[in-house]
Amino acid sequence: MSDVSKIADPSTIGLASFGISLFCLASLVAGVTGPAALAVIIPLALGTALVHFAAGTFGFIKGELFTALAFYGYGLFWLTFGVLQLGTALKWFAPDNDIMLMFYIAYTIFTVFIFFATLVTNTAVILTIGTLLAVFVLLDLSIIMNNPLLATYAGYVGFYTALNALYIVGGSILNTMYGRTVLPMGGAWSKPSNAASC
Repeated sequence: MSDVSKIADPSTIGLASFGISLFCLASLVAGVTGPAALAVIIPLALGTALVHFAAGTFGFIKGELFTALAFYGYGLFWLTFGVLQLGTALKWFAPDNDIMLMFYIAYTIFTVFIFFATLVTNTAVILTIGTLLAVFVLLDLSIIMNNPLLATYAGYVGFYTALNALYIVGGSILNTMYGRTVLPMGGAWSKPSNAASC
C-alpha cells in the first residue's frame, strides 16, 4: 500500500483551477467580457470539474474530509454549470429562473457549512469561502428580486474570491519552495474542540 504522506496537498491544485475558472467566469457575470467568453469558460468549467474530482479523491485517500467534500461538492457545481452552458449554447435546453434559483440556493446552503468549517483553517481560506458565499447570496437575490445589477455585483465579488484563491495557491507553492513564509496565510478564527483530522 502506498504511503499517503507522500501525496502532495491536493487542495492547492484544486484551488488553482477554481481561481482561474472563477476569475474568467466573474468577468462574464460582471459584464467585463461578452457572451463570446463562453468559448473559454465552458471548457474551463468542465476541466475544473475534473481537477476538483481528482483533488477530492486524493483528499479522501489522505483522510481529509474537508478537502474531499469541498472539492467533490464544487466539482459538481462546475460540471453542472459547464454542461448547462454548453447545452444552452447548442440549444439543447433552456433552464428557467426557477431551477437556477434552486441551484444557487442549494449551493448557498452548502457553502454556509463549508464556510463555518473553514473557521479552523486560516484567514486566506476563510476569506475565499466567505466571499464565495457572498457571491451565491447575491445570485440568489438577483433572481428573487429580478435585479440584474445584483448579479453584476456578484461578478465583482467573484473577482475578489478568485484572487483570494490564487493568493493561497501562490502562498502554498512559494512557502513550500522557499522553506519559509513568503505569503502569509493568517491564523484560524476558531479552534476545533478535538484533534480529529478534517
